[in-house]
Amino acid sequence: LADIRPMQIQEFYNSFGLTASKSYMDKMRVMVNALFLEAVENGLCDKNPTRRLKAPRIPEKPREAYTVEEVKRILNYAMSCDNSRIATAVMLLLLTGLRRGELLGLQWGDISKHTLTVNRSVFLENCIPTVIEHQAKTAASLRTIPLLPELEYRIQALPSTRTGTLWHPRNFSRDYDRFFQQLREAEPSVRCLPPHSCRHTFATLALYSGSDIRVVQRLLGHTDIKTTSRYTHPDMSAMAQAVYG
Repeated sequence: LADIRPMQIQEFYNSFGLTASKSYMDKMRVMVNALFLEAVENGLCDKNPTRRLKAPRIPEKPREAYTVEEVKRILNYAMSCDNSRIATAVMLLLLTGLRRGELLGLQWGDISKHTLTVNRSVFLENCIPTVIEHQAKTAASLRTIPLLPELEYRIQALPSTRTGTLWHPRNFSRDYDRFFQQLREAEPSVRCLPPHSCRHTFATLALYSGSDIRVVQRLLGHTDIKTTSRYTHPDMSAMAQAVYG
């Protein structure tokens, strides 16, 4: 460790950044910095060679969102889908903006009087779905949001889900992909976007309908409003309405 020079780490950062995402690059920087801080603390090297290094600039990959028409088609299909569990889950993602882990961590006691409370989030630990009560991505993630009465009714009507067994993220992803594969057989024009795109869709449509961005920030559980601003994806019709009124 004492022989490693800043130039060598910078070369590693530059090489790693060629294929890594921005978030992955940020995590790598934090990990390497923590490693050398610990090394200095334990007398393994005199200085932290990462102190003044900069990560290569990596543009964040643009996220996609469903259009209003696609949302209508998805919801209509979900209403008649045989697998009510995944259908209700997709509706929740689109109509509440929940993260996948927050959705998988929901319990019956979190639904009350047309509200939904995020009290936890599922994460994988040694490939096992795990939750810690009152712990989620950030402190702002623990929140209570309005829930449409129709959606609340569909949740309460779900069969055989009161066993307490967590929905494994891999099983959820499998059911989610199958839902959209079957949907596209009936509606080929509807794209199959990742679950997180449903969250972007919720934010985009909420702002498009006139909601204040700070309200959307609270609904999504974002700590920083700048994060919320990256969740908006106005389409051409929205931009035309802004121009023509």
